[in-house]
Amino acid sequence: MKGDTETSDGEADLQGYARGFEEAAPAFAFKNRPIGRMLLEQSAVSPRQLSQARDRQKNSGVRLGEELIGHGDTRAFDFYRTLSEQQGTRFINLLLRPPDLELLAAEDVSFYLQHQCLPWKTDGTTITYVAVDLAQASAALKERTAKPFLLHQTAPLDILRAVQSAFRDDLTQQAKFALKNRQPDASAQHLLTNGAKMLCLLVACLMVGTAILFPDLALLALNVMTIIAFMSLAFLRLFSVKTGRHPVAGSAPHVERMNEKSLPLYTIMVPLLQEADVLPILMDAIQKLDYPLAKLDIKLVLEETDHETLQAARDLKLPGNIELILVPTSHPLTKPKACNYALEFARGEFLVVYDAEDIPGPSQLREALQAFQTGGASLACVQAPLAYYNWNENWLTRHFAIEYASLFDLLLPALARFGLPFPLGGTSTHFRTFVLKKVGAWDPYNVTEDADLGFRICEHGYKIGVISSATLEEANCLLPNWIRQRSRWLKGWMQTYIVRMRTPLRTYAALGPVGFVILQIVTGGFLLSALAHPLFYLLLLWAFTTGLTPIDDVGSFVMTVLNLAVLFVGFGAAIISGLVGAQARGLTGLGWHVLSMPVYWLLISTGAYKALYQLFSKPHHWEKTIHGVSAFMPVYAARARRELSHRR
Repeated sequence: MKGDTETSDGEADLQGYARGFEEAAPAFAFKNRPIGRMLLEQSAVSPRQLSQARDRQKNSGVRLGEELIGHGDTRAFDFYRTLSEQQGTRFINLLLRPPDLELLAAEDVSFYLQHQCLPWKTDGTTITYVAVDLAQASAALKERTAKPFLLHQTAPLDILRAVQSAFRDDLTQQAKFALKNRQPDASAQHLLTNGAKMLCLLVACLMVGTAILFPDLALLALNVMTIIAFMSLAFLRLFSVKTGRHPVAGSAPHVERMNEKSLPLYTIMVPLLQEADVLPILMDAIQKLDYPLAKLDIKLVLEETDHETLQAARDLKLPGNIELILVPTSHPLTKPKACNYALEFARGEFLVVYDAEDIPGPSQLREALQAFQTGGASLACVQAPLAYYNWNENWLTRHFAIEYASLFDLLLPALARFGLPFPLGGTSTHFRTFVLKKVGAWDPYNVTEDADLGFRICEHGYKIGVISSATLEEANCLLPNWIRQRSRWLKGWMQTYIVRMRTPLRTYAALGPVGFVILQIVTGGFLLSALAHPLFYLLLLWAFTTGLTPIDDVGSFVMTVLNLAVLFVGFGAAIISGLVGAQARGLTGLGWHVLSMPVYWLLISTGAYKALYQLFSKPHHWEKTIHGVSAFMPVYAARARRELSHRR
């Protein structure tokens, strides 16, 4: 059967379809008749679908309608219209008969969405509400008001569309400015105040003046700073090799089976922009998750002008628990702004963010829940490791895979083990929804919002952790696309570091001494290393071309030897961590590729200098990473489409 999303296939089609149903109250009620039998009589489900839904219902504990809708066996519109007939209530199609806007209030949006209930009409004395779950809405309204009210039935999509239509401007403003209004120092909208800009200009002038007047001293100071950065990163990598997680290649994480009736509603948020080709991959993966589909609240978050992806989502005929959240066009045009907009519609106790091309491990949601239970209320977020399904496609993807293996399988688990802060990965991040809202959600003006959010969660006194169920992604296999992606990441890290260091004493107090040092190494040290890396080669080239000897200049000779030692130590630490991580992931044949790491680092430096330029020229510009360019992608997408079609 077709999913509820089909009812959004254009205003004209939807209105024509909806006019086929009378909205007047039925002449008599069918309260003694089972809803399943009524659906069968109306050909809204087949006997087999109904039987399977009842079997699943025994395990999940959800209502029959939620099982049918979550598996795409019936449309939500059909089910709730039939439910209104059974209960003898009036069914209201809000597209044809929208609510009275004067009854709606922006401050009540959370109530409308949480309880899927909103005021519809009034006769001057009694307000009539429409709701999805009449019993639940009635209880919520009785707690909220002592005034008499009436309740009519509607469908979930009607509530969603009504709220989006009435409050699109309010929701957009909230998505853009909520963090800045609540936590001004945490927003990257204005990175530097006028006073801070003047101070930076003064410091820059002093540095230039010192370099002109005392070039040797300035060069020495820069050299010492880069040595500290390189050595700090090297020791951190070696520390992660010793204490990080070493997964066994091909092994599945151990997850204790929870009773399905105790599993909470889980929101899956998928921000999309020009992702029509790869969307089927994730939709197929989501329906293979080891989690009751009826307990998934899935939000596809699209820009309202992205007609191609919107049409691709509709063509997939997805189940009714997959809702399309259309984000109004506004600046900044960023993923975190879109996520903030959609967050208001999230109904799950927990929430995970996936990218369109992701293939999460089937047990990932259950493992995340297990981690939250074990970690207690202070654990606000867990990061799943990211890996690539096309890691062996070319030289670039192999180095990308080595980098990700050392980061997600060694460094982040090592930091999490000791309760230290770290930057999140942008996708496959699992949150306690109420904590995510409490800390201000994502910064819409930070182009690497995950890095910022990881540190901000820790600043609020919460912890972040890791799980082992990996998500497969498409590694960037084209150099221009890779440079765009890497420069955006590094620009966001620059934004994150500047925001944290506006008030260093406050950041120090919030993160603690060790956490503050980790911030300096992981963000500040990495950025400085990326910018300074090419300078090492220039310094070494200068030293050898000038014929430097110990007799000529002992101090310079010592620094040259020290630079060589630092380069080899840094190179060695990166090789060791890369090989250990790759071996643990089962990525074979990469031994020789680690020898070309310096070339890969130079590419990172290229992205860093581009990021530095854009930090001043267009700080909030989101350079879109183009997905679906891998030679592997058509195979994965075609297989996903076949399995989705077969499942329908």
